Amino acid sequence: MDRGKWQSDSDIYENITCTEEPTGTALKMRKIQQEPKEENLSPKFLKATETLRTQRRLLMILATLLVLAFIFLIILTSLMFIYYSMVSSQLKQQDEEKDNLLTQITTINQTIDEQKANLLTQISTTKQTLDKQKTNILTQITAMQQTLDSRISESMRSTKQDILQTIQNEKPKCDSNWKAFDGSCYYIVTTKKNRDDAQATCKSMNSDLAIINSDRKKNFLESITDSSYFWIGLKRDKNNKDEWRWVDGTYYYPPKRFWMEGEPNNAVGSEDCVHMCEKKWNDIFCTHEYKAICEKK
Repeated sequence: MDRGKWQSDSDIYENITCTEEPTGTALKMRKIQQEPKEENLSPKFLKATETLRTQRRLLMILATLLVLAFIFLIILTSLMFIYYSMVSSQLKQQDEEKDNLLTQITTINQTIDEQKANLLTQISTTKQTLDKQKTNILTQITAMQQTLDSRISESMRSTKQDILQTIQNEKPKCDSNWKAFDGSCYYIVTTKKNRDDAQATCKSMNSDLAIINSDRKKNFLESITDSSYFWIGLKRDKNNKDEWRWVDGTYYYPPKRFWMEGEPNNAVGSEDCVHMCEKKWNDIFCTHEYKAICEKK
C-alpha cells in the first residue's frame, strides 16, 4: 500500500471519528447521511471502515487477553501465596520438631550423664567393698592356713611317731649282716655267680632273690649296694617272652623308669634274666655272673 493511499484513509478515519457529536435534529440528519447506499460509498471509505473494524476486533482481543493474563496472574499469585504459606507452615513445624528433638536429646544426654555418674559411683563403692571383703577373706584364709598347718604338723608328728613305733614293733629280727626294711631282711651276696646259682645261694639261707615292686624298696636297695651288678628275682616267663615273673611266681610289669635306656631289648632272644646296674635294670643272659640281693620275709 502506498503512503498517499494510507494517508487518505487516515484522513477519512479522522473525519469520521473526530467530528463533534451532534445533538437533536443534527444527530438525526447525521444518521441519515451516514446510511448511504452501499453503491454510493467509495472504495476508500469501505476499506477504512473494514480496517477500523479489524482494529476494534484486535483491541477487543488484546483487551480480553490482558484480562485473561491479569486473571492468570492473580491465580498464579494466589497459588504461589498458598504454596508459600504451606511451605512456611511446614518449615515452621519442622523447626518446632527440630527444637523439640534437640530438647529431648539434651535431656537424654543429661540423663545418661547422671546415670553414668551414678553407675561409676556404684562401681567405685562396690569395688571398695569387694576389696575390703577380699582383704578380710585373705586374712581369714591366712589365719586358717596357719591353724591348719599347725594342726597338720602336729598330726604328722604324732602320726610319724605312731608309724615309727609300729615299724619298731613290727621290725623283723634279722640275722647278722642282714638289713631290715619294710618287714623283710636283705642280704648282699658278694660272690659273683650265675643267676641260678645265686638263687640257690639265697635258698640255702631260707631266702630268695629280692622282689622289688615299689619305688621305696628300690631306693632302699640302691642305698645299701654299690655300683656293681646285682641279680634280682625277676625273670621272663617261659611261655611268653613279653611277660615277667618274680621268683614267687607273680607277674610284674616294671615301670619304664626302672629300666636302662633302650631296655629291655632281649638281644639274640635269650636275655631272660634281670640284674640291677647302677640303679637301673637290664635284661641279660642268665649265665653271666654277678653279685646278688637276697630277701627273707
